[in-house]
Amino acid sequence: MRFLFPLVLVFTAIGLGIYAYLGGLHSPTVALETTPTPVLLAGQPFQGQVQDERFAELFREAKLRYDAQPTAHALANLYYNNPESAHDTIRAFIGLRVPDTTATLPAGWRYRVVPAGRRVVAVRLPNTSYLLAPAKLYTAAQQRIKDLKLISQPFYLEEFGPGEQSALRVGVK
Repeated sequence: MRFLFPLVLVFTAIGLGIYAYLGGLHSPTVALETTPTPVLLAGQPFQGQVQDERFAELFREAKLRYDAQPTAHALANLYYNNPESAHDTIRAFIGLRVPDTTATLPAGWRYRVVPAGRRVVAVRLPNTSYLLAPAKLYTAAQQRIKDLKLISQPFYLEEFGPGEQSALRVGVK
């Protein structure tokens, strides 16, 4: 019994150390912006249950393609409904942010353009693992939308780039 408390302290310290190492202590920056340029994505569409194995496969395929393609800017996911509150089905486009359409895409992949001029709440989080980033990004975006009394639109663009740079753009009215 006397070893339980020190053991709990050791495991808590290890857990906090890992959390800090992954960037869990960083705070995101949030801004209301208008997208200046179009965003070009290459990937695959998905509609279905979040727990569907195909959904996870799309992320793995995008990560493999990202690691193999030096011109890709970031892993990018475009959601047409809020992925944080989608309990039944989700509509998404999972893939990469790319600079142009010159690359030959694998079977089943296609291009998608997010047009310029969209009003968004943009959240950026540097030096944070993509394992921790989504929760921090969505929480900050929803809080800013609430603070500014805006209405979110069904448009969520996540980007996880090199150097653990993460970003989220949420469309607003």
